[in-house]
Amino acid sequence: MGSTDADDTNIVVAMWTVSIAGELWFALMWLLDQLPKMKPVRRAVDVAALEESLLPTIDVLVTTADPEKEPPLTTANTVLSVLAADYPAGKLTCYVSDDAGVALTREAIAEAAQFAGLWVPFCRKHGVEPRNPEAYFNPGVDCNKTRVVTRGDYKGRAWSELARDRRRVRREYEELRLRINALQAGDIKRRRCAAADGNATTYWRRGTVEDHAGVVQVVIGQSSGLVLPQHGTGDVDRCNLLDLSSVDVRLPALVYLCREKRHGRAHHGKAGALNALLRASAVISNAPFVLNLDCDHYINNSQALRAGVCHMLDRRGDDVAFVQFPQRLDGVDPADRYANHNRVFFDCTEPGLDGLQGPIYVGTGCMFRRAALYGIDPPRWRWPHGDDTAAKDDVHQPDKFGDSMAFLHTARAAMNHPDRSSSGGGGGMSPPCLFDEAAAILEATALVSSGYEDRTAWGRDIGWMYGTVTEDVATGFCLHRRGWRSAYCATAPDAFRGTAPLNLTDRLHQVLRWAAGSLEIFFSRNNPLLAGRRLHPLQRVAYLNTAVYPFTSVFVMLYCLCFPVIPLVTGKETTAGVVSVDWSTYIAFLAALMLTLAMVAMLEVRWSGIRLGDWWRNEQFWMVSATSAYLAAVAQVALKVAAGKELSFKLTSKRQHVTDGSSGGRGKDKFAELYAVRWTTLMIPPAMVLAVNVASMVAGIEGRWSRNGVATILGVAFNAWVVVHLYPFALGIMGRWSKTWSPLLLLVAFLTVRLLCVVLQFHNMN
Repeated sequence: MGSTDADDTNIVVAMWTVSIAGELWFALMWLLDQLPKMKPVRRAVDVAALEESLLPTIDVLVTTADPEKEPPLTTANTVLSVLAADYPAGKLTCYVSDDAGVALTREAIAEAAQFAGLWVPFCRKHGVEPRNPEAYFNPGVDCNKTRVVTRGDYKGRAWSELARDRRRVRREYEELRLRINALQAGDIKRRRCAAADGNATTYWRRGTVEDHAGVVQVVIGQSSGLVLPQHGTGDVDRCNLLDLSSVDVRLPALVYLCREKRHGRAHHGKAGALNALLRASAVISNAPFVLNLDCDHYINNSQALRAGVCHMLDRRGDDVAFVQFPQRLDGVDPADRYANHNRVFFDCTEPGLDGLQGPIYVGTGCMFRRAALYGIDPPRWRWPHGDDTAAKDDVHQPDKFGDSMAFLHTARAAMNHPDRSSSGGGGGMSPPCLFDEAAAILEATALVSSGYEDRTAWGRDIGWMYGTVTEDVATGFCLHRRGWRSAYCATAPDAFRGTAPLNLTDRLHQVLRWAAGSLEIFFSRNNPLLAGRRLHPLQRVAYLNTAVYPFTSVFVMLYCLCFPVIPLVTGKETTAGVVSVDWSTYIAFLAALMLTLAMVAMLEVRWSGIRLGDWWRNEQFWMVSATSAYLAAVAQVALKVAAGKELSFKLTSKRQHVTDGSSGGRGKDKFAELYAVRWTTLMIPPAMVLAVNVASMVAGIEGRWSRNGVATILGVAFNAWVVVHLYPFALGIMGRWSKTWSPLLLLVAFLTVRLLCVVLQFHNMN
């Protein structure tokens, strides 16, 4: 009997030790999360104050990597929204990076470029919004409604002309959709035939996904020489479907790029593709500002580019390295089951950081200053006192930027004039290259070769950072560490919109990638604790919170899994007869703590403007992530640190944000993916936590082996708290039954848990 008491005492001591360590960690994480929010900022821009002639040039970098998970039609719509943006055609260039190197994406971009000759003038004539054809013609329930400019700004002859032009353009777009879908169907057929033959060369024209040559192709040429608007003709015939006599028909430039890949060389994923785009764009257009977009994020507000430029050209904006826009998503289920909107981060955390050194870079919808990406210091930190000698000396080092003299020339121009247009329209700079377009394309092709970055500083001090799957956070951190600031720009309507992973499996893999990348940063030279004095102290705290938050999953699992298991296995409360607890004091302390946390949460909800439901969905999915993806990220990074095993991740599928145009995005199967169950090992830990806590709750309610009523009530309340937080996960693993048969399934689950309790009780009696 003494041995049993000793065992109980050891269990209690271990539980209290773990509990104290867990509470200290939770308190630390709460402080790391709250401190950077002490100085929130809300910014507003006045795009009307910008002089048209002084607008700088902008390069838009669009990245795509897999035509299966990122449909070519989605990429084409993104490109069309960029070309139709409200920005001077001669000062805008769109670059598309096809990291898979397949003919399908290249052909889809060519089809989109042909349709752009009709779509872009149509958008300018009628001022339609959004300027993504799919979102404009087939708006879903959650998408923005189509918008038209006021009568005073309308360029058509009559409002009835809009309806006529819209029908004509929509007919052309449906034909474009059919052509791209046919290309995709033919691509799938060729791939299947190649797989059946066992010969990949019958499908791949330039090799494989990981082994192909580099290609740079100008799809739409630059119109920088056309300073004045070029109006179309007023004749309406089969070739010219619209009356464009009062509309500028010039198109921004469009460049297709596929960087070279070879076996045995590190390609560095999205970061490598963006760095290749950065170099290639330098010798073609060399715009002082670049905007990076994922292929599924389109420009929803045609004046988004002007809004970003406002922050860069502000009299205090010379030390702003990048402007981050919030990520808004289409196609999310009305209940936002898996917290895809992420309102707490984008409407609370990021504006809070804007009052410090600036928001964190989150991968897409971000406008950069090209000079900042080249690794120079901001003006107020340059040595000595604004002298750019150090930057000019660095640009002459081939071991830092590479051995391309043409690129070094453009880099020197970008560093000397970080805010001025390279096209001569606003800043008076000379063109980026001293040779013709053909020579520029040849030079750009050399810059995207697989060996160009060898023995250079690309990915370490220049461009997007390597060594982590979350290159966005690492890149933003390096810019902040140099002393640069960033700005947060939320516009109305939303500047950009993208697609969300509806499926639980895709969502968990997405969170796993983010969490693993954050831990990689913590164990790298980009650890926030090692940053220099230029990083704001509270900005350092924010990055530290971003780097270590996955470790919370260890204590969450101990609380949610191990603590409920002990009473179920031993058949009694571990504290009974071992320690004496003043329950009234403990309950009062617990109530005060929970009330304080609730008040802080309500204050956040109030000043940030997010809805209480969004905040609660964020709390629920945080618990789901902590018991699944965060825990897996800790295990993966631990394996990398111990054994040097590199991380790999699955690309998130990008589905169309609306369904087929015939249904208008309102079909009954619009959210079919929401109810699809695709099993993954990430679901095992939360399933175990859910089952154990339901079993513990049922056992506690029956009270078959607990004599301490207060302890039982607190234990059942804790179990219920865990179960309620995991409710979205429970719906996810139920699939379609969660919509039609959930009461029956809950009854079956209860009977199953009840049977488990009986078995455990029988085991304890023996």
